[in-house]
Amino acid sequence: MKIVATVIALISGIIIGNGQIAVSFLDHNCGVSISGSTATGARVSPRILNGAPADMFGNPWMALISSLSGTCGGSLITNRFVLSAAHCRSSYPTVVYLGEFDRSTITDCSTTACMPNAIAIPVEAQIVHPSYYHFTQNDIALFRLDREVQYTDYIKPICLLTNYNPLNSISSLTATGWGTTENGSPSSILRTATLRQVDRSNCSALFGNRVDTSHICAGESNSDTCSGDSGGPVSAKIQFNDGSNRVIQLGIVSYGEDTCRNYAVYTNVMHHINWILQVVGQYTQYTLVYQAPVIYYYTPYYTNVG
Repeated sequence: MKIVATVIALISGIIIGNGQIAVSFLDHNCGVSISGSTATGARVSPRILNGAPADMFGNPWMALISSLSGTCGGSLITNRFVLSAAHCRSSYPTVVYLGEFDRSTITDCSTTACMPNAIAIPVEAQIVHPSYYHFTQNDIALFRLDREVQYTDYIKPICLLTNYNPLNSISSLTATGWGTTENGSPSSILRTATLRQVDRSNCSALFGNRVDTSHICAGESNSDTCSGDSGGPVSAKIQFNDGSNRVIQLGIVSYGEDTCRNYAVYTNVMHHINWILQVVGQYTQYTLVYQAPVIYYYTPYYTNVG
């Protein structure tokens, strides 16, 4: 029996009093990590353009997508799907690495703990948005793994909200990837950059392309994504009324300037959430009876971002 279980979660989207909003996730095991004191000894190599070394244990959803065409970033969103950019699609056999931090080593260790070795899973299907034809529009794809992933402390999904878009209430975003450093070469370790969301007209003027609600425009004068970060997640950590803090994916690294020192354009994940739900449901077999989704409550703080 095939059921689009993620669509069932949509019925829980209701607005309640006191400004609280009931939200649900694509996978409720999402957006939390074991980051903390065990991660303080993460290896540090030269600072990347716009970024800093990531918390070694803080991004268990990060995926490294590799083929003969090159590498891209991505994010685990269920035990079978990785979300990335459509321009990361390859005609060659493709492998996803999960639980990776330092690409130059087999085992990654801090001063207090080591991660298990990363796992490599072949990709059996690369599903590109049907309206994608150029990286400037609908730059989003799903990579279906050839087997289910077992969640651990080091491999688990990032959160996708299925029924509410918090983008307008968030000004500060975080991008994560192994992209090019100020030395002109890809980073061996995972890095993060803090971005400020700005009105989309800034990116329209900068690139001369249509930048609309299917995009996010963000950056900082000293903080930006760069070549090799494509497909990686742009996220924010949100506190819910049950006291939990979860990392929510809002964007996908898409395109920017060659200098990597200005605003860049990111695919707006929430604009495409219905397509994501449709694809995940279409390719997922469910045999269990319906179970009511877990509901979390979020109180947004609105900004003036356009």
